[in-house]
Amino acid sequence: MSDPMTVLAMTGATTVVAAMATSVWEGTRDRVVDLFRRRDEDRGAVVRAQLDGDAELVLDEGDDTDGVRDDLVRPWARRLAALLRDHPEATEELRALVEDNAAHRHRDTWSQHIVARAGGAAFGAQGPGSSVHVHHQPASGDASA
Repeated sequence: MSDPMTVLAMTGATTVVAAMATSVWEGTRDRVVDLFRRRDEDRGAVVRAQLDGDAELVLDEGDDTDGVRDDLVRPWARRLAALLRDHPEATEELRALVEDNAAHRHRDTWSQHIVARAGGAAFGAQGPGSSVHVHHQPASGDASA
């Protein structure tokens, strides 16, 4: 069985990586950077650059964001575990970040149903990473579609 700090580091890493390319990303990133500034101000800048680069990887991957996220969890777990070893006082702050993001995940579920009739067109998208799928069904008796 893993020790509580290791479990928290893995949970924190999973939370951080899951937040990449979502509506809670900027706030999550800023809180993680603040955690690492405990070591020193320069470390915060390095971590911000790492986080931004990893979030860009998630955005750029398109079809395999889950695969990219899976690849990113372990390095962030190691970084967070090292941080917690050096600064055990950061435990509550990381735990709060995990809990806050869990609450946001439940609020960021959107649903949308759009219908166009009589030859009209309707499109919709919501939130970061959204896509629009266009389906065309010809009206009955319309042989041109």
